[in-house]
Amino acid sequence: MPTKNTTIERQTVLIVEDDQSLADTYELWLESEYDVRLAHDGADGLARYDPGVDIVLLDRKLPDRSGQRVIQQMDQRDVDDQKAMLTSTEPGAELTDIPCDEYLTKPVSKSELLDTVLELQLRLQLDDALKRHFALTSKLAALKNSDTEVADSAIDRLRREVERSRARVESQLDAFDDFESAYQTL
Repeated sequence: MPTKNTTIERQTVLIVEDDQSLADTYELWLESEYDVRLAHDGADGLARYDPGVDIVLLDRKLPDRSGQRVIQQMDQRDVDDQKAMLTSTEPGAELTDIPCDEYLTKPVSKSELLDTVLELQLRLQLDDALKRHFALTSKLAALKNSDTEVADSAIDRLRREVERSRARVESQLDAFDDFESAYQTL
């Protein structure tokens, strides 16, 4: 499988949004910096989803199937991408089971969307442990900022996952520091 060159080629953003005017607005905001693909339901989103996609912006409520189901099907494919769930639904405990890297509650401003896509673009260059850590911390922040009542057990479970993830990342950084120190003594 060809690898993506994140510094030369324009990134491809797949927008899966059933509200056509909202999808068109997102496309307008992104098209100067990104190649944009549009889909207006889950089946079309899955059809347009391939290894050329770098970032997915996915509505949680689609007419033919739930965005959660779509994102789970996408996650089963061998695509190195980042996914953001965009929804008018406040996150609940089920967020911990959704394989997304960001969760945005609508309405989403232009600056919020552009900042999120840029952050996801930068995350593409990270290793898997850091990608997972950022996804977990993003979910935890979304749950903490939610207006819905989320079970303390779900937040505690996610907090423990974040701590384990942080420990793995710090361990990697320590190993890198040891390597760098050994290299400097040569």
